[in-house]
Amino acid sequence: MPRSYTKVRRAKLEARTREKIVQATAALHAEHGTLKTSYAMIAKQAGVSPQTVYNHFPDLGQLINGCTSHVYAQAPQVDEACFGETESTPERLRLLAQAVYEQLSFMAPWLRLGWGEAEVIPELAEIFSRGQAELRKLIAQAVAPAYRATPDFLDAATLLLDYPAWKTFTHGRSAAEAAKLAGECLVALLPSINQA
Repeated sequence: MPRSYTKVRRAKLEARTREKIVQATAALHAEHGTLKTSYAMIAKQAGVSPQTVYNHFPDLGQLINGCTSHVYAQAPQVDEACFGETESTPERLRLLAQAVYEQLSFMAPWLRLGWGEAEVIPELAEIFSRGQAELRKLIAQAVAPAYRATPDFLDAATLLLDYPAWKTFTHGRSAAEAAKLAGECLVALLPSINQA
């Protein structure tokens, strides 16, 4: 009985330590980016030793995945539920733009530096690539069944719903105004895709 209790207690302590490390990493990545955040910085922020950080995250890929999972879990979610009950393709695109821009607003502190760092950090590039693939699926779902999204439409729509467009559209506009602009741009693209 005592041995079992000790194992459970140890597992809880390790989970708490891991969470502290992930929270520290997320805060530092938002402030300094991935490239300028060292394991020593993370250890200091988390109140643990650098070796403890390495024990939980032996390589950068695992650390990035832990941090990204933590941030995504807190971010506004973007999925089919954002379409609500509407059958209107233009309205579905507007709702998608609103949901994506809410998520981008939340994630901006990490994307600010992470977007460029993905050019040199393969693990970040992979995360962004998966995110874009999921976004393309949602765009196709937003226009179905009335339309079949062509590759050209998906390329253009993805550009409108990516971080660089969000950054441009929110310059001098509120987040709501930027989302509305992106949504209207998506709707304007509808004639360029094939009807089902």
